Amino acid sequence: MSGFESKNLAAIRAALDHHNADCPVPANAILLNPVDHELMGWDELWGLPVLPDERVATKRVRIQCDGSAFGIEDQVADAVSSPNELPVVVPVGPAWDDDDAETDPDAPPF
Repeated sequence: MSGFESKNLAAIRAALDHHNADCPVPANAILLNPVDHELMGWDELWGLPVLPDERVATKRVRIQCDGSAFGIEDQVADAVSSPNELPVVVPVGPAWDDDDAETDPDAPPF
């Protein structure tokens, strides 16, 4: 095994270990960019299929599971960047206390 392969194998193992430690849903695949997948030539690691996926950037790995939120980053960015339109309540006329209206003879009857 070349140094390139062993370095990438160690990085993938670390990503898988991190997933297993933090996610209650077991991994079901290891996703690599198609270019990296072709360079590695691995079809399976530790009983998991290694699959090419164009959504994964080069030199990156994605651990896929049924609880994966792959792509949620874009949805969150869209939600945060779009302004929320909230209704603005603008009071009409001056505010006064009901007690003031009773003592002011010039106050309107409403």
